[in-house]
Amino acid sequence: MLTTSRIGSDFDVELQLGAGWFKTAVGTLADAGVITLPDGSRPIVDAVIILPADPDWDLRLTFVDVPIPVRLKASLSDTGDELTLTADLAFIPPQTIPFGALTGLSGAPVLTKVSGDAGRADAIVILANLDLHAEPQTGDPLPAGETVPRGDVALVQSFLPAGKDIAFGLGGATYARFANDLWHTKLRASDGTHPLPSEDDPRGTWRVVSMTGGSGALRVTLKGEVPIDLFPDADVTITLIVTPTVSNGQLSVTLETEEDVDTGLLGDLLAALAGGFVGGLIGFVIGILTGGILLGLLIGFGVGALAGVIALEIVEVVVEGIVRKEIHARIGGEPLPAMTVRRDAIVQIAMPDPDDDKLSVSVLDSLPTSISVYNENPTDEILYRRNLLVTSLWDDLSVTRNGFAVAGLAGTAERFEPERVTISRVSYVDDVLETVTYRRTGGGEQTLTLAEVRERTAVGELRAPFRLAAAPAGATFRIPEGKLACVCLDPARIHRENTIITEIEFSNGVRLQTPDAIALQDAAAIVVVGFQLIHPQDYNAYYRAKADFFLDNNFERLPEFQV
Repeated sequence: MLTTSRIGSDFDVELQLGAGWFKTAVGTLADAGVITLPDGSRPIVDAVIILPADPDWDLRLTFVDVPIPVRLKASLSDTGDELTLTADLAFIPPQTIPFGALTGLSGAPVLTKVSGDAGRADAIVILANLDLHAEPQTGDPLPAGETVPRGDVALVQSFLPAGKDIAFGLGGATYARFANDLWHTKLRASDGTHPLPSEDDPRGTWRVVSMTGGSGALRVTLKGEVPIDLFPDADVTITLIVTPTVSNGQLSVTLETEEDVDTGLLGDLLAALAGGFVGGLIGFVIGILTGGILLGLLIGFGVGALAGVIALEIVEVVVEGIVRKEIHARIGGEPLPAMTVRRDAIVQIAMPDPDDDKLSVSVLDSLPTSISVYNENPTDEILYRRNLLVTSLWDDLSVTRNGFAVAGLAGTAERFEPERVTISRVSYVDDVLETVTYRRTGGGEQTLTLAEVRERTAVGELRAPFRLAAAPAGATFRIPEGKLACVCLDPARIHRENTIITEIEFSNGVRLQTPDAIALQDAAAIVVVGFQLIHPQDYNAYYRAKADFFLDNNFERLPEFQV
């Protein structure tokens, strides 16, 4: 059982890894042939964290039919994004794996070990401070690069429950630091004031922001006032209630808002103002609490006046070998659509940038849910990278005034990250499309049969039909997971037989028969840019321009070529 009062190091976050987590990680690497264990890849039968503290070795692994255990030393890079495991056997080379469990740090994390006690397990602990303006709200923020000193390794205790592999915790002191960071960043204008609700729409002044935990939920409360000429000022209190839950190993969150506008003697006179004003504040508060990730989309769905609950879930993606999190929302049970855009000649997913990647107050940003331990192109494969993950299967959660903590077991997962590619040529045999040749950005070509293209796109994240949108300013991008990127093709010329467009030539010189282009787009292997793919109920599919009052941009008006 989790005891949040034991999260007492005074660092912002604590990540505690038990012997079972390392057993899973090393076993995953061995099974994949990434590291070589004694006499080949043998099952690990036991893993023990070496305690009392040993400065030379952290972990002892025992293998089937191997009489001598292997000792390992774990060391973390200064940025916290790589973990190196060094064995005491010379023929096992040191293995450096991408870690990336904690991001948005203000300095180098600290790695230490701690003994368990009754009901708690031994753990290797990673302590870190987040890039927060933790200084009090009564003063000015510190200059860039300066932080409030905090954290004491001597105060670390194990809160990893016996039988669990991983636990993550925020101490009660971190709540106030999140609130202070909000005050000094998202609620602060360029002139040092704190306009309510924002610098772009100042109507009053924020007075204070606080964050507390208890009864299974986090409560973030913003208080301010709106001056009213000739009448008492209106007090404004907006509270966002963040309620996390764990189910089937996954963490999800619901957001609810409470609002209170104390209009004093004004009552009815401010009713109209308060209604619209508080509605806007709710949207604003949800935006700052999710780092701006959802704000633009939620406002479009009328969240300012929403009385229901917004359900969020953490969706993990792998970008360049590092597991990143996206926050997906459901309003009234309906999911918000992903924003697909064209970038680098392929389809990518764009997410609004949360304030130049600065950590938001949401615990979702700091919680490590999976850790990539391997990221490379498989042998003779240049179109995608293979990622091996050690996942966190959460099954225990506690939110109290003393802190926030989750714990669970370690699992494994495999993800695939497409490379950036273009189509360099296609091959037809007797008018039947046989192969598609891809060229990877940076060099190298690989040819796939049509069956292989369909097989790869069938297991990818991207699903047709979809529309390409304009990328929002300052967005971050990722390629949808899978073994093949969706290539954007610009039609340049067409070929007709009678009145039917039978073939399309694209700007890169590749020619596809129209039915093949349609089939590939239906499989999310390509997208013909600038035109809509229409599937009539009683007729063959075809491409057309977006409906408007012009004829010159119609698909049929493209220049023609002769075969």
